[in-house]
Amino acid sequence: MIPSAPVTEIPEPRLRKWGAALLAGFIVTLTTFGCGPKQPPPPPEDVAKAEGYLGAVRDHLDAILELGRDHYGTPTPLFVDGLEVTTYDPVRWSYDDHRWILSNLANQQDLLRSLDGMSALTGDRSYREAAINALRYQFDHLKTANGLLLWGGHTCYDAESEQWVGRRFHWLGKNRTPVHELKSCYPYYELMWEVDPDATAQLIRTFWAAHIRDWSNLDFDRHGSVVRPKPPGREVWDEKFNEDAEVYFRSAGRTFVNTGSDLYYSAGMLYHLDRDKGALAWARRIAGRYVAARNPKTGLRGYQFSNVEEVDRAFEQFGDVFPDSLVNEATIFDPNALPKPELALMRLSETLGIDGEIFRKWAIEDLIAIGRQAYDPEKGTFKTLLTDGSDLTAVEMPRDGYFGPKGTRFATWASEDYLLCYATAARLDSDPFLWEMARNVARDAGLGDIGNRDGTEMALAPEPTTDFPTHLMALLELYRQTGHRAYLDQACQVGDNILRNRFENRLFTPGPGFKFTRTSRPEPLALLHLAAALLRQPDKIPTYTDGHAYFACELKSTDPNYTFDHNVIYIQRRE
Repeated sequence: MIPSAPVTEIPEPRLRKWGAALLAGFIVTLTTFGCGPKQPPPPPEDVAKAEGYLGAVRDHLDAILELGRDHYGTPTPLFVDGLEVTTYDPVRWSYDDHRWILSNLANQQDLLRSLDGMSALTGDRSYREAAINALRYQFDHLKTANGLLLWGGHTCYDAESEQWVGRRFHWLGKNRTPVHELKSCYPYYELMWEVDPDATAQLIRTFWAAHIRDWSNLDFDRHGSVVRPKPPGREVWDEKFNEDAEVYFRSAGRTFVNTGSDLYYSAGMLYHLDRDKGALAWARRIAGRYVAARNPKTGLRGYQFSNVEEVDRAFEQFGDVFPDSLVNEATIFDPNALPKPELALMRLSETLGIDGEIFRKWAIEDLIAIGRQAYDPEKGTFKTLLTDGSDLTAVEMPRDGYFGPKGTRFATWASEDYLLCYATAARLDSDPFLWEMARNVARDAGLGDIGNRDGTEMALAPEPTTDFPTHLMALLELYRQTGHRAYLDQACQVGDNILRNRFENRLFTPGPGFKFTRTSRPEPLALLHLAAALLRQPDKIPTYTDGHAYFACELKSTDPNYTFDHNVIYIQRRE
């Protein structure tokens, strides 16, 4: 067992030395590109603030590089998924009599981006090299026969036994194969491309080929085969799509938008990296399937665009409560399901520029519909609705079923989870309603009144208590589009809260008292963006995608259902 290490405080002389180096490097950068007179260097107080955030991120990344690497069998450049906060022991998954040390690159995208961003901002290439080495090892040793990777929601690499583990681990014979699943992962394809462009292109093309069940209507399954089909080339995009295909059809798989968003994000990124026009066409088509499922009256869409069951489980449980509505699982607007896919649309649109304009348009339309139809300003929440606007939170389930026992009500969702979406949307579109929603949701998040876009009526909370990385990023979005210094100053307050509440024993954590933490967390990446804004280098840091990290597997081979790592590991508190 590695002994517990004390919380590291960076000595003042080191801070001064490092801050001076950052400032000098910034001036050199400006001079090199001939833009010195146009962009003055940041004031010393901003350099000092940036250095404080960078010091914590550096400490965290150094701890991961030292203690979070795979040294449990044959040492590899891979990272383990999590560590115990006080001992640095690796997170283990109990499965029958096995104790797997999880290493899942799909869950480490924030770490990869943070490592790359740290090198970009400081000039220390060792962090970027660590990310590159992990990716190279994954491509060289943990690639499946058809070009996928051993990663994702149901498959991990066990660093100790040096084999794949996860669902189907106990199966026998030819059926004992890993399950491929990505849900709102949004991998760091840019760096993957630099490491191995051929393998990255193959990964994306096989991702589509292994998950799409019917190209004519884009029926797909969240689970894909690592055996079939054979690795496709560019011809994978030669399939035929029916532009008039209906939605709400009975499907072979569940067309969940978390996997759907990974499909359109991956294909869009392949176009960005390889100018593969076929990939862009299919990215637009699959994103358009969710648009086709919108209710024409409200503009709302659901979590999927098809249904699996012959007798839909939503209709069976409560369809009679809404006799004038189309009730099925695909017509349920779940506010919890959409912030990440909507942000992915906007991030993709920015990456692709004019070629991604349709993704921006669709995200803006969705967010306006959500704000107008589902937002409850009195409670600061978004309601679960049918896409025609019928309020599912207002009624009780008349009978037991998939959505809960008799008497269950659908939940509302805290509006603050949409803050980054609305702040980003307000930057990408001039519709005043988007700023209005950002203003409402910021107030719900405890940030006070962000005022009007021109800065009038601003009354920000003097001491905000939030420590959510997405709130920090939202404030940076507001600062980026308006230049109002108050937003950057409040972002620093949120950053200070993160350091106060979520930084312990050299590690970023979910909060005080948690026993385990992921090696890949969003806080370091958000703080890098904050430091970059203070140093007037906001474009140096990789995109903040707000992706989802999870591993879902049985605890016993006899279990009828799987459980999630965040429900059995990362929820634990120290005694």
